[in-house]
Amino acid sequence: MRILVIESDPVTADVLETTFPNEHEVAVFGSGRAALERIAIGRPFDAVFCEVDPPDMTAQEIWQRLSDGSPRTAERLIFLVAELKTHRAFLEKPPKRYLTRPITAAALRDAMLAFV
Repeated sequence: MRILVIESDPVTADVLETTFPNEHEVAVFGSGRAALERIAIGRPFDAVFCEVDPPDMTAQEIWQRLSDGSPRTAERLIFLVAELKTHRAFLEKPPKRYLTRPITAAALRDAMLAFV
């Protein structure tokens, strides 16, 4: 499987990248814009993990651009959320997949089961 990660925190990005070292191809991007450019020019990703507060775009912008340009990828988007209360309205309408921080390898593997 091909996994794309949008995560500006190096520690969390490392956890995401090293959770699937030999099982999957993982591409990590520190910005939403760079990740969206990569999605637009390449083969589709099987899963996308995205921090809910990327530094250069809002999660809503990323969700909307994927929904408009790559709906299959939008369906495979999992947001990484530190403060659920702050983002609940966005995550619930329409319902979106998400994991709450701190992110564990077990939670990442469980989330991937939805796409197998």
